Amino acid sequence: MVNEKEKSERYRNWSWIIYPESAPENWRTLLDETGEKWIESPLHDSDINETTDEKKKPHWHIIVSFANKKSYKQAKEVSEKLNAPEPKRVKSLQGAVQYLWHRNNPEKFQYDKSKVVAHNGFKYRQYLSDIGVDTDSILQEVIQWIRESGCSEYRDLVDYAVTERFDDWFPTVRSQTIFLNSYLRSNRHSSPKIDPETGEIK
Repeated sequence: MVNEKEKSERYRNWSWIIYPESAPENWRTLLDETGEKWIESPLHDSDINETTDEKKKPHWHIIVSFANKKSYKQAKEVSEKLNAPEPKRVKSLQGAVQYLWHRNNPEKFQYDKSKVVAHNGFKYRQYLSDIGVDTDSILQEVIQWIRESGCSEYRDLVDYAVTERFDDWFPTVRSQTIFLNSYLRSNRHSSPKIDPETGEIK
């Protein structure tokens, strides 16, 4: 159950359980058409109810990583579209991704992680390893955002990471202060680059 605090706040990452018997046939298309980044587990068809020792109904686990933070009410709209149970806030993106095949739950059936499917550019490979987040992969995303946003101050980058990308970017931004400060400083003082083919400033 989602508690009242989580219902009153907004988060980027939410998860759902999708049941084949109740989801619309085109549920993947419906999610793809939102443009939001999302990921689905292999079909969980071998889970056992620990209380009854009976097989659970087949289902998929999905995670949507929204471009902007969403309220519980907004996430619930996805539930209604997919005929799914209520959404759950994702507290740890790494843990949630690894749960898609029960990576850290050896007592549960182990699914094939190669059957995890990412949609709309959801980058998840940095969450697959035992050692955790691949810092280089996160830094590539951060650098791309700096280029696209024109960010030139470390403070603005930190503020963005705290408010919008806390689950995945913030640990890397916090631990790579020297590198990122150097990059931002160099960017700030570098001369504009001219595209030799178009003559436009890059």
